[in-house]
Amino acid sequence: MSGIICPKCGRDSSAVRFIGAFCIYCYPVRFEAPAKLELKRCKNCDLMHLRGEWVPYSEKKIGAYIVSKCKGEFTHAEYDFARQVVKAVLEKDGDVIGIERPVRLDVTITTCPRCSRISGGYYEAIIQLRGDRKKCEKQAAMILKRLVKKTFISKTEEKEEGIDIYVGDSKAVVGLMGELGVRALITKKLVGRDEGKTLYRTTFLVRF
Repeated sequence: MSGIICPKCGRDSSAVRFIGAFCIYCYPVRFEAPAKLELKRCKNCDLMHLRGEWVPYSEKKIGAYIVSKCKGEFTHAEYDFARQVVKAVLEKDGDVIGIERPVRLDVTITTCPRCSRISGGYYEAIIQLRGDRKKCEKQAAMILKRLVKKTFISKTEEKEEGIDIYVGDSKAVVGLMGELGVRALITKKLVGRDEGKTLYRTTFLVRF
């Protein structure tokens, strides 16, 4: 004796499990996933552009981002990078349904703004260390070690009067000077405008 017949595929409830009026294969599931997502990845430092920021490349974060773009009634989902599909799980009336949707991930290899500035010799600040040579060298080594964690160093120059350190971010220098309790003579020079914003180059003169 036959049971319920699936209106979509004709399967009989005596042969397969049913959820309501449909067999488990044809049960209408509300689940949407984007057909394609684009991602930028820096060829130099391996940062990726995700959620409006440049952050360290991470498949875990990419997968979470793709899942966050999915809509529907699912209890769990993850992105399969090898197959480029989202695999989701839906629980309905005690039954577990597996769902898959293709999501193509297009990765563009480019250069992030930070690496672009480094390659172009960009800098916002100059730290000028003056006075005793040995003290300047010691302070320069310590400053470089601390600054590379906050920003990038464009170059360093050794001069007869001391050492100059060219730094990508002037705010990082201000913060470091405060941390070290170093007093500096600060001067600013107008260098132009970018999208209506006034640009300055700041010099920090430190004497020992």
